[in-house]
Amino acid sequence: MPLGIRPTVDFAFKMLFGSPENSDLLIHLLNAVLQLESPIREAEILNPFNPKQSKSDKLSIVDVKARDTTGRQFIIEVQTTLPVGLKDRLVYYTCGSFFGQLREGQGYGDLCPTISICFLTQTLFPETSAGHLQFMLFDRPNEVLLTDKMQLHFVELPKYDIREAAIGQATKLDQWVFFLDQADEYEAESLVRLLPESAFHKATGVLEMISRTPDLRVLYDDEAKAELDHFSALKGAREEGEARGRAEGEARGRINLLKQLLQQPPISETDLSSLSLSQLQELARDLERQLSERG
Repeated sequence: MPLGIRPTVDFAFKMLFGSPENSDLLIHLLNAVLQLESPIREAEILNPFNPKQSKSDKLSIVDVKARDTTGRQFIIEVQTTLPVGLKDRLVYYTCGSFFGQLREGQGYGDLCPTISICFLTQTLFPETSAGHLQFMLFDRPNEVLLTDKMQLHFVELPKYDIREAAIGQATKLDQWVFFLDQADEYEAESLVRLLPESAFHKATGVLEMISRTPDLRVLYDDEAKAELDHFSALKGAREEGEARGRAEGEARGRINLLKQLLQQPPISETDLSSLSLSQLQELARDLERQLSERG
């Protein structure tokens, strides 16, 4: 029987990578994504709340936050929806953690890298086929790197096409993508056979524990349902907005066509865009009445 536990559901993701007893899984995942010259050997799971610098600051909460023995900070997020401002939110979290390092008496040279990673179950960057995007402070025209102490990584799961037959020879990142995206569809034994490395064996065990422990399964199901409801609400709002946009566009086009038929000056796009859909429809009806009265 398939595990039926999606690792990208927040509850499962935090159990896999945000629990101190699973810090080895987090380290394996981070090294797979970042391919650092100096690999991470140890990592401490930190409080996911980014501290506020003043009362007026916005409190930010991340999925998983960690620090290694060199002082590098890591923020790890998973996103099953694409809320408005997602890119800016991750930039804000990264900057907050970066400048939050300094204490009284420390200098800027004491700042350690802050690296954010966001796993996405939807495509955020359709303009490129690359599944792993890496952002730093970089002067693109002159190809000059300002600093790599702030990094943002996006891993878009839908862009990967990893088959069972090739999974054994795939990169560690490809294997984690396969696990995150498809583990729920496999029985534990099959998953361990496909991904025999100890890290994946342990990660499979975590999913199996959630599946077989009634209390954990209830918590997982509640979280999965909440995420599905949120996804449905966002999709409904997006579709409603698109339908409204089409209706407004049709109404604006009809208005200026009627203006042309009535030999009246057109209304500027700026003025039309300031009107609500109901106002546009009322204006169109009024113009239709004028045209009808003229015979």
